[in-house]
Amino acid sequence: MPSGLARAGAAPTGPVSQAADRAAAALPRRRLLRLAPGLAGLGLFAGCGFQLRQPVVLPFRRLALGGFRPEMERALRVAAGPAVEWVAAPAQAEVLLVALAGTREKIVASYTPTRRVSEFQLRSRLRYRAQTPAGRLLLPDAELQLTRELSYSETFALGKEQEEARLYADMEADIALQVLRRLATARP
Repeated sequence: MPSGLARAGAAPTGPVSQAADRAAAALPRRRLLRLAPGLAGLGLFAGCGFQLRQPVVLPFRRLALGGFRPEMERALRVAAGPAVEWVAAPAQAEVLLVALAGTREKIVASYTPTRRVSEFQLRSRLRYRAQTPAGRLLLPDAELQLTRELSYSETFALGKEQEEARLYADMEADIALQVLRRLATARP
């Protein structure tokens, strides 16, 4: 029987079969070589102390809010998760988080040559303090401000309104996380 031809049901033999076997054996090595740079990168991250951001752990359980806009209050409650018990009466709380000022601003950042708005700058700002119900300051007055750019086109006005609302919600969620991280450093 000629080389490379086999009976029905028998494994093929010959140079074609041997080349296929070598290619199949090389496949895991190739895959490993492709993955090696990524694995090395993960090793570098582990060596430098990099780790994903963990949930904020607050040193107290009961928290009361005062003076916050409903959107920011909702963002704080979501960011804190179920570990915090939100109380309505400040006297029942371990910590009172007070918003001194909270604003949203929308400023024209640029115009087209025909004097139409082409870009807005969105700002979300929060001034706050943390104190005990007795009035002892845990965190002095602090201000957080985030800014985002929003391109604008009158053609897509409805979509841009939705994008603006989403950007404000994202900024407020980010501010809420920053407030909670700072609050985690306070000791009641």
